[in-house]
Amino acid sequence: MRIAHFIVGRCNPDSANGVDKTVYYLSKAQAKFGHIVAVFSLTDKAPKDIPGVLVKIYSPIRFPFRLPKSLFLDLYEWQPDLVHLHSVYTPPNVALASWLHKQGIPYVVTPHGGLSPYVLRRRWHLKAPYRLLFELPTLNRALFVHAVADVENIKNYGVRVPIVTAPNGMDLTMIPTNLNKELLAHHFPQVRGKRVFLFLGRLDPLHKGLDLLIEGFSLAQIEDASLVLVGPDWQGSRRALETLSHELGIASQVIFTGPVYGKEKFDFLASADVFVHTSRWEAGVPFSVLEATAVAKPCLTTAAADPSAMLFRYEAGIIVASEGRDIAKGLKQLAIMSTTDLQVIGERAREMVKTEFSWRKTALILTEAYTTCKPRSDSAKLK
Repeated sequence: MRIAHFIVGRCNPDSANGVDKTVYYLSKAQAKFGHIVAVFSLTDKAPKDIPGVLVKIYSPIRFPFRLPKSLFLDLYEWQPDLVHLHSVYTPPNVALASWLHKQGIPYVVTPHGGLSPYVLRRRWHLKAPYRLLFELPTLNRALFVHAVADVENIKNYGVRVPIVTAPNGMDLTMIPTNLNKELLAHHFPQVRGKRVFLFLGRLDPLHKGLDLLIEGFSLAQIEDASLVLVGPDWQGSRRALETLSHELGIASQVIFTGPVYGKEKFDFLASADVFVHTSRWEAGVPFSVLEATAVAKPCLTTAAADPSAMLFRYEAGIIVASEGRDIAKGLKQLAIMSTTDLQVIGERAREMVKTEFSWRKTALILTEAYTTCKPRSDSAKLK
């Protein structure tokens, strides 16, 4: 099968953006099955190689609903059996979907959490008319819509085509060997001898619930503990989170490391005792949670970050409500556990990610759906 992926941005396995990671690993897994796979990417950044996958990039055009002519020419010449579009509320996707529909080329869409009620409330006055004029028509002409775990959000948005569920995956071969569990203490000696709770991701307080996490850490009042926040600033929120830590009197226990990538990221994860992720909403299990469980770290997450209850079923951590006091209770439980108990939970977490979250499984689900879902009767013929 000839599968084309289209993404606004660059496929990058080390990005803080989950969409970039998804396209990289999904296309790589599909190519391993023997499919002919290409990624068409709208970006000014240099492309990243994907094993077994053709990667082509195009510079964005200033007008949001226009695409480079060379993209259409290349797609037509490449003759995909199907095009997989990523993200919603993305005008280039609407433009490409319209062209594909006219050409009779089926497409599917992965919203990547973009239809969450929390997200839709942001700039709702613009999103409401966009939904009726562009997004819903685009989604309802798709072969199917891919849900990572957010089926109800997609249905509630008004999607009438089939919805196929397939989770994010984790490529365990990408985990470096010989991880340095002392690297965090080397850079930040104040964590040595402390129970280290670590968050990894962009510092987006509303989405990732970092205000709740800092509030919960303050309420927990764990003296011999450090809260380490690893990731890039998000629209100036780091300063607000630092201010909150000062106001709550825990600034000396909260460490902001900035972003880390590659092996250093996994060294930091390996250096922690517990991984924490208190997001208010997610489309599926976040990549950072999968990466933490891949290095056998017990987790404290909200239910939003465990939408299919896999962490709960495998007893791979503690699931809490998106509320400061409940987070504090979970932190206290983990703070008094022995290192041995935490290691046991961490091993269950690693078994979970090995068993339930392989890109091979996700690629199989989606490629089977590409061929078994029937196109809508009003699809145009290939010109």
